[in-house]
Amino acid sequence: MAAPEIPRYLPLQGSPHAQNCRTGDNLSIRGLHLAHRPGCSAGSVAFQEVAMSLSGTVATTSSGGTSAGEAPVTWAGGLPSIRTLDDATTFLYQRLGASRDGHGARAGVARARALCETLGDPQDRCRSVHVAGTAGKGSVVAFVAGLLGAHGFTVGAHLSPHAHSIVERFLLDGRAVAEHLLVRTLVDLMPGIGRIARSEHGCPTFFEVTNAIASQLFADGEADYAVVETGLGGRLDSTNTITRADKLALLTHIGLDHTEVLGDTLAEIATEKAGIMPRHGHVIALKSQCEAVDQVFVEEAAGRRCTLELFDPSDPSSPPFVERELGLPGRHQVVNAALALRAVAYLAQRDGWRIDPTAVHRGLRQVRLPGRFERRRWHGHPVVLDGAHNPIKLGSVVSVLRDEHPGQRFVWVLAFKGNKDVRAALEIIAPVASAVVATEFVTTGGDHRPAGASVPAAALAGAARRAGVPVSTDAAHPGAALQRALELSAPGRPVVAAGSFHLVAAIGDILSA
Repeated sequence: MAAPEIPRYLPLQGSPHAQNCRTGDNLSIRGLHLAHRPGCSAGSVAFQEVAMSLSGTVATTSSGGTSAGEAPVTWAGGLPSIRTLDDATTFLYQRLGASRDGHGARAGVARARALCETLGDPQDRCRSVHVAGTAGKGSVVAFVAGLLGAHGFTVGAHLSPHAHSIVERFLLDGRAVAEHLLVRTLVDLMPGIGRIARSEHGCPTFFEVTNAIASQLFADGEADYAVVETGLGGRLDSTNTITRADKLALLTHIGLDHTEVLGDTLAEIATEKAGIMPRHGHVIALKSQCEAVDQVFVEEAAGRRCTLELFDPSDPSSPPFVERELGLPGRHQVVNAALALRAVAYLAQRDGWRIDPTAVHRGLRQVRLPGRFERRRWHGHPVVLDGAHNPIKLGSVVSVLRDEHPGQRFVWVLAFKGNKDVRAALEIIAPVASAVVATEFVTTGGDHRPAGASVPAAALAGAARRAGVPVSTDAAHPGAALQRALELSAPGRPVVAAGSFHLVAAIGDILSA
């Protein structure tokens, strides 16, 4: 969908829309809305900062007119404003756009820290658990948050990416925040975005802004703990702004993904992930099958004087964990839940409270994650949605399918971003695929660049055929791909849509229509 045209200048005093620009009332500039905010009159510093930074020029003069040489632009039906969730997402995706070089790696975390400073550093107002890794980090965040919540704590959880709605990124006590709170927090952040955009840092990215929003939401909600998932990597990730020494870092499974940003080897990737280790703090890392990864963790922890615990859930000396009913399916989730339980046990010992076995059972059982083996139905036919996009994550999806439907093959609807290792992904899928229907997606921005770049459907279908999938076809639109997949699928056998959260979102919209 094309970005809506937004006027370069807004008519103020003397215009038919001047009533929208009274001091302390609703002020709008290039689609931005500062609703009833103190000090946000048309001549205020906050308003002018947003105007100058995000429109590129000063929107009003001291007399309230437009700048010299520019005629005011009329806006039929009123001025655009950030009043709803749709307004907010339009701004976040289409004005800020995708993060650069992996969540702002070009700018490091300096810009993200500067943005948080404009809010008074809300990321440091509560105890935090910071989670990085190639696979499992979203599940570990969900399990940690669920366990803490079941013990009576107020818990904020910052997850990425989202599957269906941006509010899924911001959870308080296991529920997505209310839309109006997200909108209000973004409006509150606008002056800070303006100041940072005018500085040497340049305009904040999508992920930097959503990270700041999450921190402010959790501070406003008086969270006892914030559980934060990194977006990409760790060392230079926008979430790596927490400076509290009592931050607990967790490191999940390390594998090859985002190699164009994080490095070509497991050791290089582990080094980036280990960048979240707090100085003089504590880190619990899932023991790797690769000695080089564990060695990186040892060296990085030593360099930060951080206490390292290499956690092996199969080690008899590890805290007891009994396989119990989990809210997330799959044997791989047992490992994620065990790591989460070890983290919560550490917090309990450190912070002076006790683990309640009943609360543990309840907390693990109630966890849900949209877009992670999400079970849906369409016209009575089962559909599984999963954002798995690398061989590790797709292997977990295949494992669940084999456990639940032994000996069966499935029709897959697939779409991948152009930077993914499609051949390796298809090698994982092929043994349990009766057919692949390849499709495409388009996105206007968000977490990663290149935005809108998915593997062409015809090329993906060809790669599936070369991987040995018996039937491979393509459909440019996800809706047509889903329809074709249902035609090819055996009755009662789930169709699996995977490869990208962008595809999950597109299919989810169809299923919800």
